[in-house]
Amino acid sequence: MKRRITDVTQSLIKFKLVLFLIMGVLIINGHPGNAIGSEKTVVKTDDKVKVHCTVSLKDGTVFQNTMPGKPLEFTVGSEQMPRGLDRAVKGMKLNEQKKVTIEAKDAYGKRDEGLVMKFVRADLPENFVPVIGKTIKLRGIGGTVVNVDKTHVFLDCNHPLAGKEVIFDIKVVGIE
Repeated sequence: MKRRITDVTQSLIKFKLVLFLIMGVLIINGHPGNAIGSEKTVVKTDDKVKVHCTVSLKDGTVFQNTMPGKPLEFTVGSEQMPRGLDRAVKGMKLNEQKKVTIEAKDAYGKRDEGLVMKFVRADLPENFVPVIGKTIKLRGIGGTVVNVDKTHVFLDCNHPLAGKEVIFDIKVVGIE
């Protein structure tokens, strides 16, 4: 009988040691979300994130929506995305959703009239038919046709949301 009690006591001691080691790993790593072998749960700089987002203007015009398709993927702090979006996702938790309004300077930048370029129509292919509002590439330069006259085609190379305050409705769906 004493031997059986000793076996039970030893088993409890082993269990407590294993539990103590697990708790130590969790404390050292901050929380269970950062424990070795588990998913990250809070977005930090240099994390690769996947987000679903809707980009819209104050008047409700939707410019982009990743739902129901593939989420947007980027590395936080790498300047791949607008600065305001980058800042907005930092500190978000996995599956958290929020809506943020971002000023033009931190979204797609200020509008630059110097990026409206004029092309001579005679220098363009004969079969080219410019349509105002259409996004195209002329001589390797991408932009939106904003004006056409008898002799010129005007291409606005600013991002279509440049100079505009935008609203990002974001949901973090992956953190690596």
